[in-house]
Amino acid sequence: MKTKIAYIIPTLSLGGAEKQQVNILNCINTDKYEVTLFVLRSNVKLFSLIKQKNVKVKIYDINSIKDIKKFLQFILDIKKFDPHIIHSHMYNANILARMLKIIIPNTKIINHYHGLSNWLNKWKLFIEKATIFLVDKFIVVSEESYKVRLKRERFPKEKMILLINSVDFVNDERECETITNSQRNKIVIGMASRLIKLKNIEGALFLIKYLIDSNINVELKIAGEGEHKSNLIKYAEELDIQDKVKFLGYVKNMKDFYKQIDIYCISSYTEDMPLSILEASMSGKPIISSNLEGIKRLFKKEKECIIFVDDFFEISELKKVINFIQSINSYNCCKKLIKFSKENFSNIKYCELIENLYKEMMNEKNCN
Repeated sequence: MKTKIAYIIPTLSLGGAEKQQVNILNCINTDKYEVTLFVLRSNVKLFSLIKQKNVKVKIYDINSIKDIKKFLQFILDIKKFDPHIIHSHMYNANILARMLKIIIPNTKIINHYHGLSNWLNKWKLFIEKATIFLVDKFIVVSEESYKVRLKRERFPKEKMILLINSVDFVNDERECETITNSQRNKIVIGMASRLIKLKNIEGALFLIKYLIDSNINVELKIAGEGEHKSNLIKYAEELDIQDKVKFLGYVKNMKDFYKQIDIYCISSYTEDMPLSILEASMSGKPIISSNLEGIKRLFKKEKECIIFVDDFFEISELKKVINFIQSINSYNCCKKLIKFSKENFSNIKYCELIENLYKEMMNEKNCN
């Protein structure tokens, strides 16, 4: 008999957690597992990226607790499926999964955390702590998140698993022979992000302005969508760099996007372990990053290929970026980052670890 896995996620929008869910679906062994994905809202931009034919997807349109009929339908559907394991992503789905433990007591619960959740208010944090006992395993995606959850939420250490996100493509170091920066006669910096305030894309735009004023021929390509786009376009116009910034919108083929750029930039105020930075690393691209603890820990041995910026609006910091850009050995960084990424971010290896976790939990269940 196959092990039944129910995945629960709020949306399949353009985010790292959603992309990681798709990565799991695309590599899980459906000969061993019967899989159904339950998407709580109808934002399913990434649906077309699901390649596995044997994965069932149920999409709801539950936008608030007032959608009682839709919510009850979700409960009936998941109860009918009767999963052995419920694997949920992000706060709302994680709390919901815990409540389902009461309705389906024999199921095992995995809560997956993709951010540091600094936005949690006292009430949400209280609910988090009060229902910890209903969870069998907690997955976090960075060392920083691991530390935060031990101290703030007080997750039991024996229930926590550190599992860094994965990339759904693998590059070969031989691709480093095709570096094209010298052929373009300009530096193309890339970003892949939701266009929201938290991502501080204004900081990247200010960086581009400074580089241009420093006589560096540079262009910024931004892959992603979001409610902050109009503000960013306006800010680019205020800086008079609108001709040097390209908003690409949703990009389906991200592997091709990374081939178009020379350097990857992430300027967020806060992040846990963004999937885009792993994809950029797998593509062999040097990185300009906000000074984020989780990323610093992960890339601590790749110092010549990444620079950390405390403030994207501080000129002294941007001067360091210029020094970094001018010192980059693109070929060496490409080879080093791809090798590092294949060892650490392979989706195949990731799913092996996930499936080992499922197997372990089922063995524990059978023993009980």
